[in-house]
Amino acid sequence: MSDFNNLVHAKNHTIKLMGMGLVALGILLALTVVGWMRAPSQITLHYPPDLSAGATQGVGDIPKANLYSFAFYIFQQLNRWPNDGREDYFQRIHNLQNYLTPACFEDRLADFEYRDDNNELAGRSRAVWEIPGRGFKFGRVKATSDKSWVVGLDLHVQETLRGERVKDRLIHFPINVVSYSVDPQLNPWGLAIDCYASAPRAIEIDKEEEG
Repeated sequence: MSDFNNLVHAKNHTIKLMGMGLVALGILLALTVVGWMRAPSQITLHYPPDLSAGATQGVGDIPKANLYSFAFYIFQQLNRWPNDGREDYFQRIHNLQNYLTPACFEDRLADFEYRDDNNELAGRSRAVWEIPGRGFKFGRVKATSDKSWVVGLDLHVQETLRGERVKDRLIHFPINVVSYSVDPQLNPWGLAIDCYASAPRAIEIDKEEEG
């Protein structure tokens, strides 16, 4: 009977250990499933434009060159009125809405109304482009927090009214750019323009710099 009791005890101990193991595996499986469900379905990686020297880029890190390119491209598109500013500017604001913060979207609509009330849109065409030699530099992008930056754009602004040039200026635009991962389908950049960090200012280029 002693041997039989020992076998029964050993069997029960083994069953108990197996049960505890199954419970532990169940807990680990549950944690794995929860972690998988909480993990993002998409991860955005921003690569610097020049990889010739190699680069180490973490998830969520955004190279300054990418921030500058985003700010310049969206701002240039916003200020491209090929035919008539009254129609083109209004359409551009709405077409680029997903790349503007809600506050900036409303600000641009207010700017549209102000310009329209002052007859600065109807019949006008407008274009902006980089001033030669004053494009991207690391110093043109300054972080204000982990998820916001100020991008300095030095641009040539030109407007014509029915074929006659009415504006031809060199202007510095300090553009607020913020992390904006709201809808990757509508905004794959995960960034948005938050309008101006301060008032744009005229640029004076001396003769030596022009030469």
